[in-house]
Amino acid sequence: MKWQTETLDFPTDKGTLHGEIFLPNGKGPFPGAVLCHGMASGHLTMKPSAQRLVRRGIATLTFDFRGHGRSEGFLDGDLAEDVIAATKFLRCYDKVNPKRVAIVGHSMGALAAIQAAATLKNIRALVCLSSPAEISGYYTALWAHFNTKAKQAGNPIIEFPRNGSLILHGGLTSMVSRIWMWLRGYTLRVNVEGGPESLMKLNPMNYIDKIGDFPKLFVHCKGDKWLAYKEVHRLYEIAPPPKNYILSEGGFHSAPLFPGKLRGRWISWLVSVLT
Repeated sequence: MKWQTETLDFPTDKGTLHGEIFLPNGKGPFPGAVLCHGMASGHLTMKPSAQRLVRRGIATLTFDFRGHGRSEGFLDGDLAEDVIAATKFLRCYDKVNPKRVAIVGHSMGALAAIQAAATLKNIRALVCLSSPAEISGYYTALWAHFNTKAKQAGNPIIEFPRNGSLILHGGLTSMVSRIWMWLRGYTLRVNVEGGPESLMKLNPMNYIDKIGDFPKLFVHCKGDKWLAYKEVHRLYEIAPPPKNYILSEGGFHSAPLFPGKLRGRWISWLVSVLT
């Protein structure tokens, strides 16, 4: 199926967000999906998945979270507001069926998607890719890393990769991460004066049992070195039904976004739920 694309900007509570919409050719109305990227990446990382979905008749919106890419603002714990704004924006398109819209989130984007799904009405489906179950320890350490970078820069406002690597520990992985952000054009802006407390609002355990009775899919990899799959399974167990779980024996944290059977499985599941 052929499709049309359009770059766009839309408002949220703390500034304007930048994104791209993928629309199937035809009159519609088409089902829709909002794709939410992980930390320190951007809407382009979700583009291949968006193209797969639009080929199968799903209107898809990708966007940069606040503090990322060409969107305004700084990283904070109100990322769910961006997901809510993106979902409402997609629902307003004439060619989109507002009652058949799903939310897909990867990593940090999954945290924001879970919180948004606990607030929004008439969500058709939720897909969580490599979603953390608990965030307190990791985000506390991450904010300490931000503070160190801010002191080095002499400015409470820092930007990655300009001010260094986002990876907490040095070495080859840190260097590769920074180079990867440069090559892909990803940026992340943080104002350390905001404090780490706001990020705690993203804890999915505060919302997972409050999301509605629409279909949910949790996707994870045993090879994910950042998140233990048993913790993610605990998130799945608490979620209300109906729900499904896909666990890959190998893979890595971003594997659900890469070409292969795993990405094909969650996309096929989502298409079957939406169409």
